[in-house]
Amino acid sequence: ERNTADSMNIKYAKGFKVERHVNYTEISVINPWDTTKLLQRYILVDKTKELPADLPKGTLVRTPLENVGTYSTIHCSSLNELGAIDIIKGVCEPEYVRIPAIQEGLASGAIVDLGKASSPDIEKVIELSPAAIFTTPISGRTCGSIEKTKIPLIETTDYTEPHPLGRAEWIRFYSLFIGKEQVADSLFKVTEKNYNDIKEAIYKVDSRPSVLTDTRYMGSWNMPGGKSYMANMLSDAGGSYPWSDNDNTSFMPLAFESVLDKAGNSDVWIIKYYAPQDMTYRSLEKEYKPYSYFKAFKDKNIYGCNTMFSGYYEDLPIHPDYILKDFAKIFHTELFPEYTLRYYKKLQDQ
Repeated sequence: ERNTADSMNIKYAKGFKVERHVNYTEISVINPWDTTKLLQRYILVDKTKELPADLPKGTLVRTPLENVGTYSTIHCSSLNELGAIDIIKGVCEPEYVRIPAIQEGLASGAIVDLGKASSPDIEKVIELSPAAIFTTPISGRTCGSIEKTKIPLIETTDYTEPHPLGRAEWIRFYSLFIGKEQVADSLFKVTEKNYNDIKEAIYKVDSRPSVLTDTRYMGSWNMPGGKSYMANMLSDAGGSYPWSDNDNTSFMPLAFESVLDKAGNSDVWIIKYYAPQDMTYRSLEKEYKPYSYFKAFKDKNIYGCNTMFSGYYEDLPIHPDYILKDFAKIFHTELFPEYTLRYYKKLQDQ
């Protein structure tokens, strides 16, 4: 019976594996900080069926889930994308979740505010007693007292995937817990096709503008590593990234001087920020005078994305194809004459 396992074909994601058995499905989540180890093993059993006798070790989850708590906006967005927003009964840090259905649920009391993701309100969690909680594990941190509740914690490490489509493919992971596999597969196929179509269109271009990202924060500039998700996207969109030869898969905190030295002559500068007013050349220079030394500042070739008003962070993990199209349009306007930018816009003088 155990030998009849059929492995799900996962194309890009490195963080999870799925094996289907006759009476249960086994999902392994790889530990992204030590890939020789597993972070979690979930054993999914249909809740309408008897519990099989010889289940392997792991966290038992009766599916489909109908009542869950979520730690972050990405969990909410993923379930929303799958048409399962109504199973969310509790959320951590709801002030960051921009989905109207979640905000309405909080206002009506149908959804509970579970407090901070770093330390959820255990009493509220116990009172809600969800069938499972979607959490985002962080390197070197345990889930703390929430583990004592014995509620299955579904750990999502999608944010550690270096390939943008690998991260997007986690929609298939979510779908297994809620019985929406067909939906997820067709959604993902569309995302994959859109993404690869843009990449294909770019493939033929000769010139690639050099690109600088974002600004410094608390004294250092968190630059995407050369093998990171963002560096891969900039390359796929036809940009040339000054740190592309670097091997880091996450971020590198850099001093202002070294950024100016290596990327001072970048053709384009794209900046994400969170503010009630749109950033301008004047506000950028006022924030930190040396920003005006960059070529893209002098050439007035800076694009800003105000995440207070844009769904950038909600869309990025699920729809890298949407963001990629903005990048591609910024770097190669001539290839996408019909397309209007969705997230970024050119900075105004003041």
